[in-house]
Amino acid sequence: MAPTEEKSRWQYLNEEAKAGRLYLDPSVAKSCRDASNKQIALFSQLKGDLKSVANVSGLGRFNAADELAKMLGMKAVGGERDFDTAFQEHIDVLTLIRDTIEISVNKYEDQQVAQAQALTSQGADLPGGG
Repeated sequence: MAPTEEKSRWQYLNEEAKAGRLYLDPSVAKSCRDASNKQIALFSQLKGDLKSVANVSGLGRFNAADELAKMLGMKAVGGERDFDTAFQEHIDVLTLIRDTIEISVNKYEDQQVAQAQALTSQGADLPGGG
């Protein structure tokens, strides 16, 4: 699936979570959130590492060496379909996934608290209750 399609899917799920229509089990969701954070950290590190390979050198002294060096450097950063952009697209989707999971967990926990308070309130209204 293309990053734009994946991002659109998670933007939709994010809105569903915000609206309270998407609930995830907190124990599973927290594991997914932690995995997302690890991947975000990895892609961020790789993006930083790309800067060191953006300036290619040492290809020798032949006519096309400079052009080849420039082309390889642009594949890392700044060129069409470069790795820097690809990593950023993945980071954007993973951030959206993580945020969606976080919203869902918070909504789930808020719902559990509200239900517990409602039950406590009902118990206090019963004869002989609190």
